[in-house]
Amino acid sequence: MLQWDQVRYFVAVAHAGSVSRAAGELGVSHATVLRQVARLEQSLATPLFEHRQTGYRITREGQELLRLAEEMAANADALLRRAAGRDATLTGDLRIALPDPTLCDLLPMLKDFKDSHPAIRLLLADSNERATPPEVDVSLRITDAPPEALVGRQLRRVPFAFQGTAERCTEPRPRWILWRDPIEPGATLAWQQQQLSTITRAADIALEVASHGEALAAARAGFGLALLVADAGDDLVTWPETPPIAPRSLWLLTHPDLRRSGRVRAFMQHTIKF
Repeated sequence: MLQWDQVRYFVAVAHAGSVSRAAGELGVSHATVLRQVARLEQSLATPLFEHRQTGYRITREGQELLRLAEEMAANADALLRRAAGRDATLTGDLRIALPDPTLCDLLPMLKDFKDSHPAIRLLLADSNERATPPEVDVSLRITDAPPEALVGRQLRRVPFAFQGTAERCTEPRPRWILWRDPIEPGATLAWQQQQLSTITRAADIALEVASHGEALAAARAGFGLALLVADAGDDLVTWPETPPIAPRSLWLLTHPDLRRSGRVRAFMQHTIKF
């Protein structure tokens, strides 16, 4: 009989292109993934992957079955979300995605929530991952365009300014640092470039880094100026010629199927006072 785990592992390997990466995403061993995929191939009497040095390449037969398997996975995820959304208890796990802590320190708020709800265990997603509902229960992110598929509310506005060391802020032709965001890398870069375009037509980009935290460290090291959270540190100063920059929004978001969950609802209500 076809087992759901076999289908789930097949989809994971097809998307990851590697058994090791799929195992990491699923939280199981490499051997478990191999065994489940092999059993699925045996049940279907169909080879699903070709094992190459660069990874696992899906066969033509596997590609034909993948769409149906993805539909099964989507339906299974929807079933689990609906079930989780009906869980009114204030116990169990709450999976949370936070922004880069140098953008917004939300740990005091989480500590206050944990003190109020000790039976809820908080699980924080890696800030370098593109974690978003329904992969997590709630996501706190800085964005000016929250996804239409999610629901939530704006918590606060976060001000930004061009900042750097005092020496760099006095240079006639500053050099600039750009940073990406794991959730919205393209949009975050475009926003910074738009702000730079109001200052200069040909910005001298000294460095492009993967996060706001890396940009902050690079600015402190003297690479140049970066568009950072206002008052990022006492060791940095705001560039005197910084133009007016509209603050960005911190949003609290969840999936519509999860918003009636007791844990999610309690968390969203708790953030009102922050």
